[in-house]
Amino acid sequence: MKIILASFTLLFSLLFQPALAQEDSRKLLVQEYIKQSERQKKTGIILLTSGVGATLLGTVLFGIGWGNGSDVAGGSGVMLMTAGSIATLVSIPILIGSASSARKAGKLSLDIAQIEPLHRMNAHFRGYPALKFSLPLNSQKR
Repeated sequence: MKIILASFTLLFSLLFQPALAQEDSRKLLVQEYIKQSERQKKTGIILLTSGVGATLLGTVLFGIGWGNGSDVAGGSGVMLMTAGSIATLVSIPILIGSASSARKAGKLSLDIAQIEPLHRMNAHFRGYPALKFSLPLNSQKR
């Protein structure tokens, strides 16, 4: 009888414990979204600046080639303008994806939270509506 009582007590105490592993996985998911957002933002900014720079350099080369009648400078200018324009256009969806990942990391979520009693003898858990808000400011300096 004591074994059955002990096993039921152990079973019920394990059932009513808070799900800490689920909270850890949420934190890991938020951190992963933050890292992904930072990587995408860095890639998008590098593509944007190099694309704008290549477009400007290509425009200057094309202008020099047009003025001097040089086919080499004009052709290289057109190629640089084209490559820069493509890099600039490709950077836009990457930056949008970065903002989307950051939004996923810092979202509002409504849950039913549990209040744990101070005394485990009469374990009465009460649920209440809870608002969870996480706002990642800078994950590199944590």
